[in-house]
Amino acid sequence: MYPVYMQAQTEFSQTGTQWKTNYFSYGGWRDKYVDVDCFYELGGDTLLGDKNCKKLYMNEALIGAFLEEDRKVWYYPFQEYTNDPERLLLYDFSKEKGDKIESYVIPWNTGGNLSDLGFPGNIVTLTVENVYFESGRKVMEISSNYSNGDIWIEGIGSTLGFWGADLAIPTDGSNTSTSLVQVLASDKSALYHSGQVVDPNYKSTFLKVGKTWEIQTPSNSIDKFTIGEPQVINNYPSYPVYKNGYRYDGGYLYDVNGVIYWTFNSRSGLTLAYDYSLYNFNHSVGKQVYLCTRLYRTEVYYAPSGYSPYKVIQADMIQCMGKSLKRVVLEGDIKHVWLEDVGSLNLLLYLDNSGYYLDAPQYKLLRCYTGDEMIYDYSDFPDGIEEAVLSAPTYSIIDNQLIVKDGDGYRLSLYDPFGVEVYNQVISDMEESIPLPVHPATILIGRLQKGDIVVSFKIGEAGK
Repeated sequence: MYPVYMQAQTEFSQTGTQWKTNYFSYGGWRDKYVDVDCFYELGGDTLLGDKNCKKLYMNEALIGAFLEEDRKVWYYPFQEYTNDPERLLLYDFSKEKGDKIESYVIPWNTGGNLSDLGFPGNIVTLTVENVYFESGRKVMEISSNYSNGDIWIEGIGSTLGFWGADLAIPTDGSNTSTSLVQVLASDKSALYHSGQVVDPNYKSTFLKVGKTWEIQTPSNSIDKFTIGEPQVINNYPSYPVYKNGYRYDGGYLYDVNGVIYWTFNSRSGLTLAYDYSLYNFNHSVGKQVYLCTRLYRTEVYYAPSGYSPYKVIQADMIQCMGKSLKRVVLEGDIKHVWLEDVGSLNLLLYLDNSGYYLDAPQYKLLRCYTGDEMIYDYSDFPDGIEEAVLSAPTYSIIDNQLIVKDGDGYRLSLYDPFGVEVYNQVISDMEESIPLPVHPATILIGRLQKGDIVVSFKIGEAGK
């Protein structure tokens, strides 16, 4: 299957498209903390020469215009004293891997702020290092001879916030960064959130209204955590959490393409300004994951949150209540066991006032359920979840494709009736489609092996 290119006109040509970018800096000789959000929105049409452009507003002030033409996005600055040319090329999505963009102008130290173009720009050459697609959108990995790399997403823009990747190097010792926080379509649905292109077809199986976790505490009491009705928080569907019937910690859970986040208030209660990744069930063995272990909630003084490294030592599938669920085991200061659609087998929310609980092993998840549907019951695993047997991979043949499920990490080998190997590959996904080799034999012998686990099978006439 080949990706389908988006239409020439994307969200860069639609009235009402919104971008939120962030400029962040702390440290330096003044120990100054700066955290500034900029909000951009496309307005109505405006004619610039013979070009029909869209007005661009930043924080409700008109600052320029965008033009999308031939898969290029141009920015027309309206600043009176700008030293930059009449228009600047922001993106060129017509390019492919290996192509170069010559004479690309980068305004000096804008911090991703399109209203600040008062300094002469740097002229650089960009190279397209890689091209791939996410949810139907073209994604380009960009490098240059001037700065660190950047990522461009068609219809969305740079993940670092316009020219944010090309900040001048701070001379005061500060730590400075910019980022694209969120992009909303004209109907205010989220296109980009928490560093991910939002899959419009994704439905969360983790966050369901009424879903309940029963957790045994070190004192042997039982705490019940329950998911409430969703609300739109920071322009994204988010779910409140109740502990024993009371709102828990003022925060919300939300799910972006299967990654679960926890967002909560500052101490002043003014904004839901803090987001932390809670669970990601797609981690692979050997991956290093940083878990938040120390939080600071203040809008007056800044101190960075603390993170501890954890290593994924196990990532597989197990059978739980009749379903195949992903299991992730992490090892660091303590050991964490996560189960897909369930979360931690200790505490549901590690992120409390002080970050991940180091005493989490003293807590025990007893049950997780939604209504009458039991998702997890600890009594099903008398020897512990870590000793649970792996799910055996299954296979089927559809349209001359061999579909293997629960085969992550298994080596698939196919042989003809004479024992000649015609295919050999390690499967890297929980579900993978393999085109059957064109071979005159009417019978193929299949073998899936992972350690001591071996699954053998026969395939009739190829494709049947």
